[in-house]
Amino acid sequence: MRTQIVLAAGLVLCLSAGTGSAQETLPVSAAPIAAFDPQQPEQTRFGRLRYIGGIEIDSPDPRFGGLSGIDISPDGRRIMMVSDIGDLFTAAIDYDGDRPVGLSDVVVRRLPGEDGQPLGVKFGSDAESLRARTGKGLPDDILVGFERDNRVLAFPVAGDGAIGKPTRMSLPDGVISLPHNKGLEGIAVVPPGAPNAGAVIVFAESVPDETSDEIPGWIVTGAGARDIALRRSSGFDVTDILALSSGDLLVLERRFNILTGVAMRIRRLDATELDGPQPMAGDVLFTGGMAYWIDNMEGICVHEDPAGRTIVTIVSDDNFSALQRTLLLQFELL
Repeated sequence: MRTQIVLAAGLVLCLSAGTGSAQETLPVSAAPIAAFDPQQPEQTRFGRLRYIGGIEIDSPDPRFGGLSGIDISPDGRRIMMVSDIGDLFTAAIDYDGDRPVGLSDVVVRRLPGEDGQPLGVKFGSDAESLRARTGKGLPDDILVGFERDNRVLAFPVAGDGAIGKPTRMSLPDGVISLPHNKGLEGIAVVPPGAPNAGAVIVFAESVPDETSDEIPGWIVTGAGARDIALRRSSGFDVTDILALSSGDLLVLERRFNILTGVAMRIRRLDATELDGPQPMAGDVLFTGGMAYWIDNMEGICVHEDPAGRTIVTIVSDDNFSALQRTLLLQFELL
């Protein structure tokens, strides 16, 4: 049974640091996902993850969808998500105990460009990743990564959630020249206290061509930038990355082919691999395909709960297709 989350409709105008952008509250509905594996509903452990719960989200508003990046507050209550057509969503996660059961207070804003005006056509608005600027979670200023026109924009975020005019982050030429539709895909910010604290790490979606098995990435610090690489395997491509409090990275990956459909994988890269000379491989925490309750999983974020558990939240991009779903899943990292 679908749980209806009734939200006040209407347009609320706000000044966004001089951009004059508007925010609008959206109606959404959410259906809890009791079992990650419908064939074995009692199973909760999947590799190095323990399934907590999830929701399938829908909205009559055509802007809701295409979710490609996500970050979360330290208490796990508030999220911010970006779509690949340049809309920014904020929402509260509703819980029953520790299980997510719905979204409320869902607000959409159009991201402004560097001129302060709302982003325009797809080429310049294909946002693929979002991360709190300090690596400590929300609320915070944010970094948003775009492919096609490969760039990272830093947005100031006001206390009321209004988004100000961004500035462009300085990136190596290799990022700028990535292929339009296999471009910048993930951003991680290493949190305070971890090795490489404050560094911004970005990765491309895939290998530059089929002769290579190395997905290019870069680590950017105050001292400059250097190249890094992720070893591609089993046909998986990067959809997002994040940095844990230890400095380790989690990499969310996707594979699709016409015969087996979509699959997702999560790898953990040790912080020491960032300083090594070889392409990183890491450890696979979970791999799963269409037998599980997944779709095109695109965004990943983490927070710690009151018991000290690391909770991983993953969101899917439905490509604005009636054949796909918008899912939000939560797991404990084991």
